[in-house]
Amino acid sequence: MKIKKYILPYSTEDIKFVNNQITDILKSGYLTDGGKYINLVESKWANYVGTKEAIAVNSCTTALELALRVLDVTNKSVIVPTYTFFATPLSVHNAGGKIIYADIDQNTLSLSLKSIKEKITLDTKVIILVHVGGYITDEIFEIKKYCSDHNIILIEDAACAHGSIINNNKAGSIGDISTFSFHHSKVLTSGEGGFINTNNSKWASRLRRMRSIGLDRNINNWEVFEIGNNYKMSEITAAIALLHINKADRIISERRELAKYYDQNIQFNKNFKKLNTSCKNSYYKYVIFVNKNLKQKLYNYLKDANIELPPSIYSYMCSNQNINTKINSLNHNDKFKSAQIAIDTNLCLPMYNGITNSERTYIVEQLNNFIKKYND
Repeated sequence: MKIKKYILPYSTEDIKFVNNQITDILKSGYLTDGGKYINLVESKWANYVGTKEAIAVNSCTTALELALRVLDVTNKSVIVPTYTFFATPLSVHNAGGKIIYADIDQNTLSLSLKSIKEKITLDTKVIILVHVGGYITDEIFEIKKYCSDHNIILIEDAACAHGSIINNNKAGSIGDISTFSFHHSKVLTSGEGGFINTNNSKWASRLRRMRSIGLDRNINNWEVFEIGNNYKMSEITAAIALLHINKADRIISERRELAKYYDQNIQFNKNFKKLNTSCKNSYYKYVIFVNKNLKQKLYNYLKDANIELPPSIYSYMCSNQNINTKINSLNHNDKFKSAQIAIDTNLCLPMYNGITNSERTYIVEQLNNFIKKYND
């Protein structure tokens, strides 16, 4: 048996749906913003997340930058986790802000409130909380209160957390503004694409202008009202996104079922632990922590068993990248103990729609065979 690290399955029914939408778009003769599919997908995504507004853009990186621009972080500091994809701090730099890196809680992989308190400065305007792997930190409501008490805006970088829930709140509905990725690898995808969600209608109005070079097509096609760029989502991308938004509950339910199988059948012990938070995860990633002396051995063992593991959550700290010398990063030389532990110990198991019962059984059998060898 050979287990791939990732497959993106589309059924005959899915392909028929997308073909029908694309045919409709082509017949309309309108392929960019202003068409009906952008409006439809924004409405459906706002309703799914539980916010008043959703603004469709061409990527989550763009979404983060626009969110920071509408908040005007120019020459203000923004706290970001060192343990994230580099798009997060890069968006701060591109929006004119100053990057302050902070550490994570090694048990949740998200920014810790303790580290936030250590890194905050008088000019901190925004905190970006990343839901790593789809896991929402148990501290999110404490962090939200801390932000409110200190007049700081909370952004949820929910790129990987479509449909994750904590205390009946969906990811993206808790902070002041949130961003999502619909990249090819994500739980829900349109190939490329992203969304900004918020309850602030004034921000939303400005964001729709900013994504379209500052234009407002409800007024005219030439007058610029905001400093923006061409960050639009196309009608065809919106139609593909619509497929997965319509199927979101089914897609996420299947991933949760696979995670439950892993939870109940892997023989976890002190050397092999699973990541636990109280959130109801949608499982962009299924994370396990492995004794760092055994991590590479396990990876090689599963590879020899024809099980391809997806990439670890992150194998680096953003603060360690050389590019920090060329961007407005204030503390990239700091040490981040918990992030380093996460890098040294995390592995991700295959987690995607379409894994068969026999495949998941084989994955667990091989993993447990290895665990038995190192059960001390």
